[in-house]
Amino acid sequence: METINTKQVSSFRDWLEPRDSDSGSMPVTPANRLLPRPSASAAAPRISFQMMSLVDARNAGGWERHRHTDHEAILVDAGTYRCRVNGTAIELAAGGLLLVKPGDWHEDQIDAGTRYRALWFRLAGGLLVRPDADPACQAVPRCKARWLADLDRVTASAEAAVEPTRLDAEVAPLVWTFASLLPAEILVPPFAPVAAGFARDLDRAFARIRSGGMRVKALARELGMSQRSLERHCHDALGCGPAQAFARWRLERAAAMLLATDWPVRAVSDSLGFANPFHFSRAFARHHGQPPGRWRAAGGADGGGGKG
Repeated sequence: METINTKQVSSFRDWLEPRDSDSGSMPVTPANRLLPRPSASAAAPRISFQMMSLVDARNAGGWERHRHTDHEAILVDAGTYRCRVNGTAIELAAGGLLLVKPGDWHEDQIDAGTRYRALWFRLAGGLLVRPDADPACQAVPRCKARWLADLDRVTASAEAAVEPTRLDAEVAPLVWTFASLLPAEILVPPFAPVAAGFARDLDRAFARIRSGGMRVKALARELGMSQRSLERHCHDALGCGPAQAFARWRLERAAAMLLATDWPVRAVSDSLGFANPFHFSRAFARHHGQPPGRWRAAGGADGGGGKG
């Protein structure tokens, strides 16, 4: 595989210099363009555009393992995008979106025919998601058309080299929209939805016990409330009790892992604490309408399950 030797995302501007095609690196061509942030004296707001990469892979290639210094949002326009984030394999089809946060170790594996856009942005206040977030939860299998239209506008502005303050203004709502697509439990303030405080705390508690047994009394103690209060809050916020909420949470997390990673079904089952793959497949089919393998092959199209 051809590679681009890169250690830091902040050094990607060096790619603007043409590379010898015999050196083993992917050349920078009009099909693989970088749109750097224009220089300006204006102070950057909280969310600031850094640069954008437009990649149209004519041949297989990729970038070696590197550590990020800024956030990178990757949108797949065509083909299949494969990478590893902190050792976790991620695979996204067209319409898929991935967030790579500062501190993440990232390695791209690009197939011929893959097209994607990569938007780098910086948060003056820190991170969009928690440092210990599961990389699989940083991937969104499919994006809504509105999000894609917003990204198209940012791409056009970057190509036109408009003023940085305008790019910042266009990127900010895009980042907030992206945050709304990610699981609440991995977001950090101010992106974490305040109105969903109990649900967020419950999500985080579930994430900590996902591969172990869920005991309502212990869960209530961890959340700092009585068992009766926990039951009431669950019914008010989710329409079900804690045990059913945990069962739903595991099956939704399993769906995200099946779409965003190449883990075998058995590995997903084991990581979420199911008794065995047979039990997992039956529960998954009841919830999503199809067994996990068939559901993954269909790209995540539910088959009319009860969602119970």
